[in-house]
Amino acid sequence: MAVLDHEEVSEMLATYSLDALPPEEAALVEQHLVDCPRCRTELAELREVAGLLGGSATSPPEGLWDRIASELTEPAAEPPEAPPLRPIGSARKARAWRVAAAGIAAVLLAVLGVLSYRVVNLDNRVGQLQSALGQHGPSQQVTLALANPAHRTVQLTAKNSTTHADVVVLPDGRAYWVDDDLSALPPGRTYQLWALSSGKVVSLGVLGRSPESVPFRVERTMTELMVTAEPTGGVPAPTTAVLVAGPVSL
Repeated sequence: MAVLDHEEVSEMLATYSLDALPPEEAALVEQHLVDCPRCRTELAELREVAGLLGGSATSPPEGLWDRIASELTEPAAEPPEAPPLRPIGSARKARAWRVAAAGIAAVLLAVLGVLSYRVVNLDNRVGQLQSALGQHGPSQQVTLALANPAHRTVQLTAKNSTTHADVVVLPDGRAYWVDDDLSALPPGRTYQLWALSSGKVVSLGVLGRSPESVPFRVERTMTELMVTAEPTGGVPAPTTAVLVAGPVSL
C-alpha cells in the first residue's frame, strides 16, 4: 500500500472530515493518523468546528454554535478593584499593588492572545471545510447551510393532502431543496420550482424526477414558492396544477 507524507495528508484532512474521500484515499489517511498526533489534533479541530458535516442533511448538534460563540465572545474576568487610598507612607503597599496590576495586565493580554488565536483558528478551519464542500457537490452544501444559525426552513405543503417539501433559505438568498415526500416522476417528467415575484410567477429551475439537495436562489421580491410537474427540461410557465406551495421571504 502506498504511503502519504504529512503535507499530502494535511491537505486531505478537511475532505476526510466530511467522509468525502474515496475509500482507498481514506485508508491512506487513516494509516497516517495512527502515527501522527499533529494530524489527529487537526482532524479533531475540523470535526469540532463542523460538528455535523458529513453526507446527510440533518440539523446541527444542539448548542454547537452557541457553545462556539460563547467561547469566542465570553468577556474576560474583571480585574479586582484597586484598594482604597492610604495615607502617605504606604509606599510599600503601593508598590505591591503596581506589581499586582502589572500581573493582571499580563494575564489579560494572555487571555486576549488565546481568544485571538481561537478566532483565527476557527476561521481557518471553516475556510478549509468550505473549500472541501465546494469540491463535493450540493449535498454537503446543504449540511453547511443547515449548520448556519441564521438559516430558515420553509415548508411547502399541499392543500388536500399531507404531501410536503422542505427548503432551507439563508439570509443572502441562497436556498436548497432539503427533503420531500413527493413520488418519483416517470421518465420524461420533472418537478419544476416556481416563485411568485412582484405578482408574477417566475421559474426558479427544474428539480428533476426525484429532487435531492437542489440549490436555487430566492430574491427579496419573492413571496411564495410553488412546485409543479412538467415535461423534462421545464417550461416557461406552469402547465399543471400546483402540487405543494408555501410562503417565503428574506
